[in-house]
Amino acid sequence: MDFELAECRYYGVFRDGVGSVDRASMLVRKLEAYREEEYAGHGLWVETEKLYQIDSGRDMNSDYRQLTEAEELQLRQEIDASWAANWHHHVVSADAVPFAVVLTAKNHRSRPVLIARDGHRGRTETDLLDRAPEESWAVEEAEPAAVPEILARIEVRRREEAGLTGGYAVFRRLADALDLVTASAVVPERSEEHEFTVRLALWETEHVAGLVRLRNAKRRAAPVDGRQHFALFQSISAAADMRNAHSAVRSTVDSRRWEMFLRPGEWLPASRPPQHRTVLPLGPDDLETVLARLGAAESRYLEVRGTGRVALLRLTGTTEEFAVDLGWEPSDVLTRLPGEDSWSVSEIDERTMTNLRFDVACLGRSGQHRDGEYEYIAVFPARLVALDLSHAQLVIRRRDEAEEKFAGPARGWEPASPEERGATAYPSRRLPISRAEMERLIS
Repeated sequence: MDFELAECRYYGVFRDGVGSVDRASMLVRKLEAYREEEYAGHGLWVETEKLYQIDSGRDMNSDYRQLTEAEELQLRQEIDASWAANWHHHVVSADAVPFAVVLTAKNHRSRPVLIARDGHRGRTETDLLDRAPEESWAVEEAEPAAVPEILARIEVRRREEAGLTGGYAVFRRLADALDLVTASAVVPERSEEHEFTVRLALWETEHVAGLVRLRNAKRRAAPVDGRQHFALFQSISAAADMRNAHSAVRSTVDSRRWEMFLRPGEWLPASRPPQHRTVLPLGPDDLETVLARLGAAESRYLEVRGTGRVALLRLTGTTEEFAVDLGWEPSDVLTRLPGEDSWSVSEIDERTMTNLRFDVACLGRSGQHRDGEYEYIAVFPARLVALDLSHAQLVIRRRDEAEEKFAGPARGWEPASPEERGATAYPSRRLPISRAEMERLIS
């Protein structure tokens, strides 16, 4: 299945090379570019960085590959079966109310472990069983198949007691309440028709609503006028509201040819959205809404690429400009694009454009703005304001490895403190500047 229509992307992690799914050591799913979760068994998914560790070279002994839906189901069942075969499951209760599930190994000596979302790989060592007699807690062994519902009841009660105020996620089964990804709806208040619900924190509401919208859209996705249309969002949370879409693209049904919406009746050659983007299929009504909003936007931001980056563009009405250093200059790149077979365009949001422009400006300025023995640097409080020199919070001059800061007209230049020198660890906030720019900033 194309990733644009898949509800989630699943990966099997392998030691000593990838292979058949029954050799996988981990099941990982990826919801967003930088969010990974491992299946820990018993219906529980926990945060991990395993794929990142493999990609970055921090784990040289593992590899991974994407799984089909059938392979994901098989591996999830095998993980559950392994827990059931090798561990006893003990439910710990206080006043007849379960509050923990503890595992003890059947065939080897090992410390009991607590099933815990915030533990390492979903579990952590515990002494709850040892403390049970003196605390008057009841301990009963449970069938492994019953554990997901027990954990879900514990989760529901924990969220109720926390008094979370972000509304409610609705589920079709009690056991699903362990995994917010499976929510069928988000509602402000419970009603009798909602048999299984859990409270949400305020920061979770938009994310879960975005997940619900994405899943529903992908399940009912169908071509419009012979093409599949998609809206692109910065994140899953942003997808909760169609007004947050920053681009619309379409493809032939076989996904071989892609185009980006520019204005009514005009679509430009585009590249396929990268897999880390949040992509929502559009039906006729949503397509009309998204295209109308994009067409009326005050400013839009585009990246044109060929064998490398061709230009970063800003489109204001019919006025086209391309990024040059910290500013913009008139451009005709879009007029030339249809005649360039190797070029394609993608639309990005303003935040991404700012980050790209800053990277390009830093690269272009590196090594250029030196005044004999000194290099001058402006340090900003945040990357997103670093294209405007008036936002600089610190001016540094550097010679070799020594850095000095401008401490004001009375004190002049003095050695930068360890904390200020530590800004070298944050190159995204440091911009090389010319001597003339330095003099304007300190005057």
